[in-house]
Amino acid sequence: MRTIKDLTVKVTYTVGLSDVEVPEEVAKQLEQMADYGFSICDSEINKFPEAFNWLSDNISEDDALYWEYEVEIN
Repeated sequence: MRTIKDLTVKVTYTVGLSDVEVPEEVAKQLEQMADYGFSICDSEINKFPEAFNWLSDNISEDDALYWEYEVEIN
């Protein structure tokens, strides 16, 4: 057994949804994100707050179709 003192892992997963009903404001923000290639993280929720909240409430890792792991050791 070894100890890694500084391990950083970035996990990206892909979820596919079909025929999803969302509130109008969420739909507008999701369309803006898609049109302009924007992404949001928890430190930037003020850019698209309704979309961020909807995504965080309705998407989970259990829904994932594909996972990708990036590992960095310092």
